[in-house]
Amino acid sequence: MALESIAAVEAAEAAAARRKAEAAQQVKELASRAERQGKEALDAARKRAADKLLQVEREADGRIAEGDKRVRREAETEMEMLRARAEGRLDEAAEMIMERIVNG
Repeated sequence: MALESIAAVEAAEAAAARRKAEAAQQVKELASRAERQGKEALDAARKRAADKLLQVEREADGRIAEGDKRVRREAETEMEMLRARAEGRLDEAAEMIMERIVNG
């Protein structure tokens, strides 16, 4: 009976060692899977952030271009007004110059 008890204990110890080794393997697999999933999630987040940044940059470029067009239109309008005012005064200036030359 003592041999049977020793054999039973040895069998139980061997079974426990197998379960421990299996558990360690499962932990390694779970850790590996979690790390892989974490990297995939991080890569996906980085891609989403890069895509969003590109979208924001495009929108900003569009707003800058529209602002530039608006400023150019305003400058052209003001330039035309100044040119028209100067042309209107050109005759008056020519008259003053002629008057000074004649009356000298």
